[in-house]
Amino acid sequence: MPFAENKGVRTYYEVTGEGPDFVMLHANPCDHRMWMYQIAAFSRRFRVIATDMRGYGRTDKPETPYGFEELAEDVYAVCEQEGVTSGILAGASMGSKTAFKIGIDRPDLFQALIHVGGNSFRGSSYDGRAEGYLGGDIPAYRAEHLAELFAPGFSETPRGRYLSQVILEDSYTLSGPALSSLFHSFDGVELAKQVSAIKVPVQIVNGIHDNSLEGGRKTAALIDGARHEIIENAGHLCCLEEPAAFDAIATRFLQEFGLWPEIPA
Repeated sequence: MPFAENKGVRTYYEVTGEGPDFVMLHANPCDHRMWMYQIAAFSRRFRVIATDMRGYGRTDKPETPYGFEELAEDVYAVCEQEGVTSGILAGASMGSKTAFKIGIDRPDLFQALIHVGGNSFRGSSYDGRAEGYLGGDIPAYRAEHLAELFAPGFSETPRGRYLSQVILEDSYTLSGPALSSLFHSFDGVELAKQVSAIKVPVQIVNGIHDNSLEGGRKTAALIDGARHEIIENAGHLCCLEEPAAFDAIATRFLQEFGLWPEIPA
């Protein structure tokens, strides 16, 4: 299994397909499998690299405090190990914030950014989440957290139940203090004051039921030329809830900027 190391913290990632690089950073409280539909769809044209953020999946789960910049450094470690020097970067929620950070600090590394539940402002729920994961019953709290990110009623549909089961099956392996440290890593960070420095094409996508929708609109307005689109019948994890709609938006965006490769023979 591939791991990349940053200051002793190992980040797990999976590589699928061949072509230009397409790096995907997931949201809380998921792991890289949140991108299951996009990995399947885009790996025909791209080399998709999907990471597990620290605290989740097979990646290490440090419990001591650390700065938000370490999330970006984890991604740089993966990119260096895999020889990534250009391509597309997609991020969801906290992964989106990490993608904004990378777009600001390393404008040379990616040619375009795609944000799911994109929002450069601090989440109003972060303090509550940081405390909630210290409450003891991580599987129950994580299930509640995930359900709140979906559109109303989605968790009760057959597909919603299936996806929730897939995402939540490893909850017993997680560390409450590690997840609390992850949320606290964004304390004092003011990305919204920095995102105007991003010069590569940016696509922000929110579901109509996403509590980050207004923040997504405001963030798009701060970045010159940024696109913002809304997906009906979806919440914060719109790429998982409505994958066909999300994939169509991402495809149009990449085609517009000449970043949509032909399928290799």
